[in-house]
Amino acid sequence: MDYHLEDFLGLGNTDPIKKSLKASLSSKDREVCGVFYFKDDSLDYDFLQLDNENHKDKNYFTIRDKRFYDLYINDRIVSLFHSHTIDYDEAPSKIDIEVAESLSLPSMIFSVKTKEYNLFFPSSHKPRPLEKRIFIPYFQDCVSFIKDYFYLNFNIKMQDSVLNWARKRKDPNNFLVDQVDKMFREVSFESIKKHDLILFKPSIQPFIHLAIYLGSNEILHHPIGSYPKKELFTPQELNKVYKICRYKDL
Repeated sequence: MDYHLEDFLGLGNTDPIKKSLKASLSSKDREVCGVFYFKDDSLDYDFLQLDNENHKDKNYFTIRDKRFYDLYINDRIVSLFHSHTIDYDEAPSKIDIEVAESLSLPSMIFSVKTKEYNLFFPSSHKPRPLEKRIFIPYFQDCVSFIKDYFYLNFNIKMQDSVLNWARKRKDPNNFLVDQVDKMFREVSFESIKKHDLILFKPSIQPFIHLAIYLGSNEILHHPIGSYPKKELFTPQELNKVYKICRYKDL
């Protein structure tokens, strides 16, 4: 999913993600750091680049900016962000994981080397309520919505099994299906029941869309550029379905 090189129609506000990309590519030999944060009204988000005050090691970053602490104290941080230099891929280091866990915040990493993002959700992170959450590519989209649904309803922490919640630039649908197959098993439409996961084929957008079946011919999902919502799901919708899956432990 190439949010940062093209304007994808209807994908919501991708400008903050593009800002993080441009900042990272402007400093290939030294880590860039910052945060994605909710604006004052919480109806939109932005990217704030912060000074990296670690001048001893190009592959580490240090933040002492008061703005970070103000955002953190007021629960307005969507995610931490930093880049990896030309020497490393996007996988989080041991220190990256420890920092995210200690702050209970997601951590996004962009690799200058691979041009890929990694979005790590620590086990200590508690998701925001599902209702009235704004759509944010990567952070609050249909994929993270499924993760948060199972956490809030069953205390199932999918982030303990999946270390990267960012869709890949190359073959994003195959990558997503592979991740789903590790945690879910396919079931037939005839046996569908509440809490099953529905994967919809790409339509207007080139990406697979995820939804939860609520029973009584209803689904719950987080559409692009919208709040999460319930909608009717009837047998006539079957031609739009890629497959239906059930969490392996339910």
